[in-house]
Amino acid sequence: MLNFYDLLQEIKKRPTLYLAKYSIFDFQSFYHGYGFARNEMGLPKTQEEKEFEDFLQWIRSIYPVKTRQSWANIILFHSADERNALDQMFGLFEDYQNRKITHSETNENVLEKFFDSVSR
Repeated sequence: MLNFYDLLQEIKKRPTLYLAKYSIFDFQSFYHGYGFARNEMGLPKTQEEKEFEDFLQWIRSIYPVKTRQSWANIILFHSADERNALDQMFGLFEDYQNRKITHSETNENVLEKFFDSVSR
């Protein structure tokens, strides 16, 4: 079975293989169904699934809107159409992952410099 990030990459490559149509809302439905199925099977959320949930919350911080709209609606509001919104979501997810990697590397560099200075 694919891990969650591999599944996202497969959906990105061939959306209509997994979704009824190339749409942010079809992805949202797929995502909720995926989570429901895992929950019904008694499977705990993986680290990747938890990170993706954090990403969905992060969307609200980059599009500071005062609304209770879903993350899919927020992305759609800033997109040309549902298809473009799905592409935007995948692009935003890549940005989010790159920020996490950069932030993690920065933290590692800071810690490394700190421990180097302490050991001198």
